[in-house]
Amino acid sequence: MASLEHDLLQVFLRSRQELRRYLLRRVQCSEAAADLLQETYLRLADYPAGDEIKNWHAFMFRVADNLALDHLRSRMRQQQRYVGQPEEDIVCVKPGPDRVLAARQQMDRFETLIHALPPQCRSVFLLCRVEGRSYAEVAEELGISVRTVESHMRKALSRLQADADSIT
Repeated sequence: MASLEHDLLQVFLRSRQELRRYLLRRVQCSEAAADLLQETYLRLADYPAGDEIKNWHAFMFRVADNLALDHLRSRMRQQQRYVGQPEEDIVCVKPGPDRVLAARQQMDRFETLIHALPPQCRSVFLLCRVEGRSYAEVAEELGISVRTVESHMRKALSRLQADADSIT
């Protein structure tokens, strides 16, 4: 058994710097790498089947890699668990009741303005803007020219804009 401990110590001492650099690359923290290096040696020293290990160097790196992986998983769980204090500048995506009311009132005023348009002008506006039809489709459906559709749209938009400006 003394020979086994001596072999382990020799392999560990020869590979210590290489193993430390490997752990440092793996966990990105020098203190954690140093702790994992020490833990690697302790795990190897406590390993019961030392005689069965043919390649101590490879085995040592496997143990270190497993410890590093456990460390990274633990760190990730801690980060997920820690949410911290909520910040005051967190924006709520849901509008407040005052904004909802203001939007409803604005929509009601807009509907009133649309219904105040002359019937042909209102039909053209609703077909184009609400139903998304092209001027040609509206012209064909209403039996008027595309120029007349354009004229009604200009009239509707300018009237709605003027009325909206007078309200606000």
